[in-house]
Amino acid sequence: MSAENGTQNGGEKRKVEDEGDTLRKREKLEAGTLLFSGATDWKEVGRKTNDLSKSANTQWSPVRLAALKDVQIASVGVGSNSAFCMAISEDGKVYAWGRNEMGQLGLGDTKDRFCPTLITELSGHNVVKVCTGKSHSLFLTSEGKVLAAGSNSAGQCGVGKGKDQLTTPKIINYMGPDIVDVACGAEFSMILDEEGGVWSFGHPENGTLGHNDDGKFMAKANKVDFRYEYAPLKIPLFVEKDSKSKEITPLPTPKIIKIACGPNHTVAVDDNCKAYSWGFGGYGRLGHAETSDELVPRLIKYLDQKNRGVRDVFCGGAFNIAMSEIKGMVQMWGIYMPNKEANMYPKPVQDLSGWEVRSIACNSKGWLAAADEAVIGCMPSPCVGELGAGMKKKSSAQPTILDTLDKVHVLRVGAGLSHSLFIARNQTEADKKILEKFPVIDQAALD
Repeated sequence: MSAENGTQNGGEKRKVEDEGDTLRKREKLEAGTLLFSGATDWKEVGRKTNDLSKSANTQWSPVRLAALKDVQIASVGVGSNSAFCMAISEDGKVYAWGRNEMGQLGLGDTKDRFCPTLITELSGHNVVKVCTGKSHSLFLTSEGKVLAAGSNSAGQCGVGKGKDQLTTPKIINYMGPDIVDVACGAEFSMILDEEGGVWSFGHPENGTLGHNDDGKFMAKANKVDFRYEYAPLKIPLFVEKDSKSKEITPLPTPKIIKIACGPNHTVAVDDNCKAYSWGFGGYGRLGHAETSDELVPRLIKYLDQKNRGVRDVFCGGAFNIAMSEIKGMVQMWGIYMPNKEANMYPKPVQDLSGWEVRSIACNSKGWLAAADEAVIGCMPSPCVGELGAGMKKKSSAQPTILDTLDKVHVLRVGAGLSHSLFIARNQTEADKKILEKFPVIDQAALD
């Protein structure tokens, strides 16, 4: 732990952390300058409209944002199907902008924002990760607490029944061990505790909550309703399933260290690099070579052989990308190009073979990877700036190096509906000089 992480009694605090679980030792991320590309007419993002490609507010190449020009950004929100953005500064403050119909920005109202705006209700909290769903957000603090904002219509904010909407972040109803990771589906949420336990809440359709139930019941004649989970409930069972005989074998409860969610599925990775998936099974996104839903976490057999496991996983709309145990190998399963066959089980992404990939982000339709001194993007048409490759190359069904970020060292990438985020290193004079070439946009007049 670096001295920068210390607070009062820094030495004592570090000693306690060092004695604690390795999960609790969160490395201090190098911060940098945030670059944005994509659509900014937030009311239309992700909706059936052709206006975004013609709008003057759409950014086809990366730009700097006036509100964050001088703020050191350490990480961005994770949410493949979110029409809004979150950026965490080096000192744990959170800036939010984009669509805000359900109060998901946590700014105390339901007004969309064009400019990144500080979430003042989080002051006093050091936020280390944000994840976002269709219209809700979870904020993880360095103390292992989680706050939620936005739609709670299906219980996805985990604050109990009775509140359909939170316009400011509230602590979730949870009494277990400290939380070390969070992930959001479209209308459900997952939290991971420091002992490796996974807890879920929100919408149960297709088995997304992992409790061996899709939550359906007949409310009235011909009307199917769902039993929502309004507070975090621990997932008790992990299984292995024989594809041929369909025989199900309960597994010893694994110690999960990473969780990631697509809109309606989840993938978890344990401390032995084994992966488990559950929820909606369409297009092979669960990696089991079949399309059925899984109502409890099921071991992905293709990643269960020696040295064939994964270190980290990132979920898109109907696909996942994982960093393999084998250095220089990245795998994908599911589908992101409707005109191509789905990968029904994990297969290597040939175009990323041999690259030293340090950061991956997925949106509903494609992905970005920061690797070595390049950013590689794969965003099939139609696009409205999320590829970030400029007006001449608006989309790319094949992985392509983004020339617009030539000579920029991108530390981390982020992606959401019709937009992408890049955290660019700004340590040296050379770094700063390159970043000065990126235009600064100020959309304050639109707020």
